[in-house]
Formats: sequence, C-alpha cells, structure tokens
Amino acid sequence: MRKIWFALVMAVMILPLWAMSVRAADVTDVTWVTRSDAPIPFVRVVLSLTAPVEASASINKAGTTTTVQLKNVKLKTDDTSITMDKNIVTNAKLSQDGKNVNVVLNTPKSIDVGDVNVFSLKKDKANNRPDRMVIDIQQKGVAPRSVYYGSDKNVKNTATNSATVKTDKKTTTKNTSTKTSNTKAKATTTPKKPTVIATASQPKAVTIDYRTSGGIAGKVITIDPGHGGSDPGAIGPNGTMEKDITLAISKKLKAALEAKGAKVNMTRTTDVDVYGPNASGPDELQARVDVGTANKSDIFVSVHINSFSNPNVGGISTYYYDKTQYDTRLASRIQAKIADESGFAGDRGIQPGNLYVLRRSLMPAILLELGFISNPKEEALLKKDNVQQQFADEVAAGIESYFRG
Repeated sequence: MRKIWFALVMAVMILPLWAMSVRAADVTDVTWVTRSDAPIPFVRVVLSLTAPVEASASINKAGTTTTVQLKNVKLKTDDTSITMDKNIVTNAKLSQDGKNVNVVLNTPKSIDVGDVNVFSLKKDKANNRPDRMVIDIQQKGVAPRSVYYGSDKNVKNTATNSATVKTDKKTTTKNTSTKTSNTKAKATTTPKKPTVIATASQPKAVTIDYRTSGGIAGKVITIDPGHGGSDPGAIGPNGTMEKDITLAISKKLKAALEAKGAKVNMTRTTDVDVYGPNASGPDELQARVDVGTANKSDIFVSVHINSFSNPNVGGISTYYYDKTQYDTRLASRIQAKIADESGFAGDRGIQPGNLYVLRRSLMPAILLELGFISNPKEEALLKKDNVQQQFADEVAAGIESYFRG
C-alpha cells in the first residue's frame, strides 16, 4: 500500500483530463490526509476505483464549494460524509447522481482554480493499488515554503492526468455544511465512552472498552508492521524494502513494551500478507484492524517508513484520525519521543489523516512514519540495528507516557 500523500504536486496545474474508459466503475474507498508540512498546506482526497474514469470539476461563484463529478460511476463505499480540516477543507460529501458520483468539498475560505488539482493515478499491480482519482485543494492565503522540500526542480509531478476545473459564474451554491469542532484532545484520566463503529465487514456495532490511564502494565497493545508479503511498501534507492524495516522495528517495540508489563499483539510476525497474497487494499487493511478488535486492544500502533520523489526530503511524523479525544494525545506523546532521532531530518510533527487503519480502529490509533526510505542517508540509518532499537525504545516511552494520563 504505497502511501497516498507522497505524490505531492508542487505546482498546481489544471490540465484536461482525457477520457480513459467508458465502462462503469465503482468507488470502493475514500481516504484523505492533511499535508500541513507541505510548501503550501493542502488536503488530499483519494478515491479508490475499480476502473479508470473521466472526471470534471467546478467551483461555485462564492468559491467555497468545489464539486468533482466522476462519470459513469457507482458509489460502493459507506464513507459518504467526511469531516476534514477546519483550515483548508471542512468536509466532503459523496453522492450518487444518476450514473455519476459527485464529490462536494466545502472550504472555509474562497478559493479559485489555482488552488485545486484533480488527477488520476493508474492501477499499480506491483504494489496492489487500484485506479485512483486524486483531489488536491491547497490552503488559501499561505506563502509557499519552497525550501522545505529542498530544491523545487527536484520534485516531480507524478500525476498522470488532470481535470479541468471551471468556475461557475452563473450558479451560487450556498454552503450548507455544518460547522464541526476540531479541537485537540485534552489529557485526562477519565475513561471515555467506548467507540462504536459499524462497518461493512462488521454488520453489528462493536464496542471496545479501551483504557487510557493507570499506567502501561496490563494494557493491551496491537502493533501493525506496515506492508509485508506481496506488498513491499516503499523501496529505497539502495533496494531496502519498507516491509522489512517495519517488521524489524515492530519486533523490537513488542519486546520493549512487554518489558514494561504490556500485553502485545502483532498483525504479522513474519513477511506475510495479513489477509492473504494480493488481497484488495480494504481487505488487507481491515484484516489488520480486526487483530486490534479481536484482542480488545487499548491502542493500535501502525509502523511505517515514509517516501517521496525528492531524495533530500526526510524527517519523522505521526498520523492520527481524530475519532476520539485520545488519538491526538497518543500521537503527541509518541512524536515527542521520536522527533529528534539523531541523523534524521527533524520533526515533521503530528498530522491528521483519514487513513483506513486509523479511522476503522475501534480504539485510539496512530500511524508512525519513521524517516524517509527514499532519503539515502535515512535509508542507511534505518537498516542499523541500534537505530531500530532506539526507535522502538522511544515509541515505547511515548506509549508509557500516554497511559500515565
């Protein structure tokens, strides 16, 4: 599952989206992520498809509602109403419109065509990724930080096609979205009501009475080493596979947590697919989530290594999905321990992300990005046993801090 946030389009160009197919396709999943660390912060929405599709986009007169229409498509996902980032895109709603699917995105500030980029990504058989339609909307009124990713000339636009975005001068669409709160979690020892989520693979609502305080001893933790088996994850310039590094660090993390008295489960302990070889993205990811659910885990920790087209990019980050008041706290406590790892390009902070394993986990969950495997220096460090152990010890310390309340 190659990460959706790495194909960063540095220059937002609005180009025609050429027709690729006329046969019907399904929208099977939708994910989103906020890249507040980008030169211009933006929200990326990715729609997983069963086949390539045509798309068109328009912005209403007020500039606060962007509508992307996918042609000859059926909506086959339960995630049709999504609360996002209050500063860039407040929410997105997906709906069936005859033979088409509309994706309506509301923004807190007026935007124009230069702030929107829509493009397609072709099916990636090698990494078991489906056809995808990507929607990027950047934050209005923010000066670019062009030096953050190194030289812009080294950053490639990996989009294969882009959609024409038109401004609707005739119709004014009133933004009827409901304002939502995106306040950060407060540290507290008071147990929260259990998360209740019903999904397609879970016909009945399942509850987890996760614990958030009282110390780490006896707490149940699920560790998810990213990728594995038929999915190598990202691959470094010297051939290092993400799946190997995530497994090595996860095993060390398990030992470090058990030494502190925690009960630890892993989604995989060898180089295997969790669901099965060449499974669909949702099946493989749900299988990982199910491990956490089956073991009634108190937290879920997914271990990954980042990647980007510019080899100069590096650093450490932690992703969370704000479904409980504790997800942010968990991300913050762990990031505080791992951010200054020697030899890595610094603290990239905690980032909100609508990633499958985060939003579907029934307990507080985070996804770690422990450096960039695409950065030769960081790739070399990640292969060292002592660096892997240091990361494991730091993550364990962050988890221990979280359970202190």
